[in-house]
Amino acid sequence: MKKLLVSFIALTLSHTVCANDDQLAASMCGYLKEDNRNQLRKMLTDNKINVRNIYDGVKCNNENMLQFAIRNDAYESGTFIVKQMPSKTLAEFDYVGWAKSNGFEASPLVNEIRTRIGE
Repeated sequence: MKKLLVSFIALTLSHTVCANDDQLAASMCGYLKEDNRNQLRKMLTDNKINVRNIYDGVKCNNENMLQFAIRNDAYESGTFIVKQMPSKTLAEFDYVGWAKSNGFEASPLVNEIRTRIGE
């Protein structure tokens, strides 16, 4: 009985953490779509989250945060993310190629990424 109770508590806690993570990711995507840099920054600070640590895990409409920002013309929020990320991490994904193939090569956010990675 004790083992069953511990398993139930562990399952409940893990579900709560996942639900909270999903809610935070949804909030981040919403702030990106609205181009609300201040709210995005506040939410990250309040929850003690570093963009570098979550960048690979957060997907907005099956795109990473910068792709989503470029698609939604979220310059302020996108540049905030670009400044928080190491240039090496940004260089690993071909944002310039992705932008060209999706019609966003004129995006000012793509130019910010180019500048950050030294192109």
